[in-house]
Amino acid sequence: MTGPAAGLTLALNDIEKRFGDVLAVNRLKITFAPGEVHALLGENGAGKSTLMNIAAGFLTPDSGEVVVGGKAMRFGAPKDAIAAGIGMVHQHFRLVEQFTVGENLAIGAHDVRAMASASALNARASAIGERYGMPVDPKKIVGTLSVGERQRVEILRTLSRGAQVLILDEPTAVLTPEESDQLCANLRSMAADGATIIFISHKLNEVLAVADRVSVMRKGILFATKDRRECDLESLAKMMFDEYHAGAGDTSVRADRTVGTEVLRVSGLSALDDRGASALSDVSFAVKESELVGVVGVAGNGQQELEQIITGLRKSQSGTIEIDGHAVKNVKQALRAGMAHIPEDRLGTGLVPSQPIWRNAILRTYKSAPIARGPFIRTREARAFAGKLAASVDLSTSDLSTLVQHLSGGNAQKLLAGRELAGDRRAVVAVNPTQGLDVRAAEAVRAGLVAARDRGLAVLLISADLDEVLSLADRLLVLYEGRIAGEFSAGNFDRDLIGRLMGGGKVHES
Repeated sequence: MTGPAAGLTLALNDIEKRFGDVLAVNRLKITFAPGEVHALLGENGAGKSTLMNIAAGFLTPDSGEVVVGGKAMRFGAPKDAIAAGIGMVHQHFRLVEQFTVGENLAIGAHDVRAMASASALNARASAIGERYGMPVDPKKIVGTLSVGERQRVEILRTLSRGAQVLILDEPTAVLTPEESDQLCANLRSMAADGATIIFISHKLNEVLAVADRVSVMRKGILFATKDRRECDLESLAKMMFDEYHAGAGDTSVRADRTVGTEVLRVSGLSALDDRGASALSDVSFAVKESELVGVVGVAGNGQQELEQIITGLRKSQSGTIEIDGHAVKNVKQALRAGMAHIPEDRLGTGLVPSQPIWRNAILRTYKSAPIARGPFIRTREARAFAGKLAASVDLSTSDLSTLVQHLSGGNAQKLLAGRELAGDRRAVVAVNPTQGLDVRAAEAVRAGLVAARDRGLAVLLISADLDEVLSLADRLLVLYEGRIAGEFSAGNFDRDLIGRLMGGGKVHES
């Protein structure tokens, strides 16, 4: 494979960045060298994304300098960073789904003529894929690609614009195990050809598998940089948190527990996506009291439609949703039936970012006594309720007037999960509830789901993180192209087979 030219070093010297009174990055100095994969770790709010957004031109530092190849640079926009050889691939892709792969790879490219033909764009795309060892079909519409294929296109687009320093933010969050393995192999190959790879992840096993060096940030400072050979799971976790509990990844307690009666019933569910294409086809399953059922699949296989229909946010073409035998057709009915909902988009759907913690904490209870008095909210009682909730989920701040938009991702998710799981609930639907969270925050959310199950709730966990579901679920369903492709019980989980089914394989082929 022929990759980027070797030798481009990225140095961040005495970088400082504030957001109001919050010091996000504190005079941090770090160097990323060519020919290696350098992992960047830290709990939510440690400053990793802020630092990398500065390196990639999305943010301007208050002080300090970005040095690329020995030359001090000042970026006013991401295009300036790309021109200097630095590109960032975000967790949420920035592709045009209606365009072909060839067209997407041409966006922003300086070597493409304004009136270039489709055949020229396709030839160029094929050559780029071959150059970097990541072949693509240039004629395919991006919206029809798997998440792993889209990520490949995003990386190729960044590289084709001249990036020699490649920053990847949580790159495996929504990939199948096979896609994750392939991505890590590609990154190792690019590094061997001289690229500088910066890998941000909360998956410590993955970091240990792919990185040459590992740096850990804490509260905006560089806490440590270690050679991969000096690290293991325990040492990385201790550097991040000063504490580590062996075996904490498996929160479930499956022994000596009996499931109860059926709570959530999904029958014959079929639905269309936003483009009018089939998203779900005859999906049926049930979740019982004290049972945690996981639904796994690569993003885009009907998970979003399933979540929205069950919680009353979307109408189906056919089929029914029932809680304790009562039909659920809208949000109001779902709430009355005792449905809790932890959506994937915590800020866009689950919380109100522009409002303080205490107002977000009472969104499920503001019409009830003692918080409500007629049409009015009793502020003292509301704040008392919010304070108890914040303490129960170990929120990092005691200032209930703090706007939710100023919370770290982990604290925002703990607030959301705590609010939804508190009170008299019968079922909970949680979608990628730990995505983007550090190890400690993720364990807190997982523990909350397990505690909800153990007190009798029916828990439906829809997640792209197969390892998470394997560690928690009593039963597991694989969703592929809107259908249930396989079902497994906890005693018969086959990780390899499940991973293949997620990617479109068949049971008999395995």
